[in-house]
Amino acid sequence: MHELNSGNTRTGEVVAASGGVITTVVRYGILLIQLTAAGIRLRWLGEQVRSTYRYVEGCAASTDRLAEQLARLTVDADTVGEHHQAAAVMRGVLADAEAMAEATQDLSVMFEETSAAHQADYGPVAEAANSMPVPMADAEFYSNR
Repeated sequence: MHELNSGNTRTGEVVAASGGVITTVVRYGILLIQLTAAGIRLRWLGEQVRSTYRYVEGCAASTDRLAEQLARLTVDADTVGEHHQAAAVMRGVLADAEAMAEATQDLSVMFEETSAAHQADYGPVAEAANSMPVPMADAEFYSNR
């Protein structure tokens, strides 16, 4: 860089300005990647919650069947009742789990929409900045736009 600045001040300015453009474009690309990754992770999390939901639902049904079997074997009513109560508690958390799965799915969609909107808003700007035949002004010039 010293060699460029010592011989030609304009060349140094061009190199400095292009460095700002590269940094801005890199930030734009990283932001798009992060938004997309967050959306994918949230979608995966929602599926994991739903998978767990199905497992707990099966456990609740199994516990109810076990309680009925215990009742047929004339096991004391308290034990049978506790099994039914355990199944009811399992089912009680299922509504919360489903709400959480829906919320993560909604967040996933929001991240994907944000990424698409950001790309629609700034993609043409980033493309124009990348293909400019002249050096771009210092990034501070554009910061208030």
